[in-house]
Amino acid sequence: MIEVRPARLEELGLLRKVAIETFIEAFAEFNTAENMEAFLKEAYHPDTLEKEWREEGSMSYLVWEESDPIGFARLRINEEVENQLGKNTIELQRLYVHPVHQGKKIGSLLMNQVFDYARKYGYEWIWLGVWERNFKAQEFYAKWGFEKFSEHIFQMGDDPQVDWLLRKKMSR
Repeated sequence: MIEVRPARLEELGLLRKVAIETFIEAFAEFNTAENMEAFLKEAYHPDTLEKEWREEGSMSYLVWEESDPIGFARLRINEEVENQLGKNTIELQRLYVHPVHQGKKIGSLLMNQVFDYARKYGYEWIWLGVWERNFKAQEFYAKWGFEKFSEHIFQMGDDPQVDWLLRKKMSR
């Protein structure tokens, strides 16, 4: 049985494991080992994840298959695009599905949960950043109605990479 539910603080270690394994699978071949290590050490350090979990306006969901975590999504309040989309936005900062479970509609389960959350709290826009070379993710988000509206730099170790900023207007 597959279940999506809000992540709990004591589950951050499991979320971290899914995040690291998924990130390595998706991006290791495109980045140096040093840049991968630097990014993973900072972004997925247990203290960093706990700080993120405690941010006001942050919500994380874990997907479980029986007792195994197999994916997660993280939403957060972020003012980066306020000048382009207004103040009533929420960022989909991460949506990861463990490589072994990709192709099983787990991403769709998470996206439905994300949309339900955004509607429940009345957000006008959901936005996200996706690496310009992550074609698989771009295709996934396009199917969900996201469109490119800008770009920003995503720092991967010492490599500045371009992320496309995508947005989706929420219906009421």
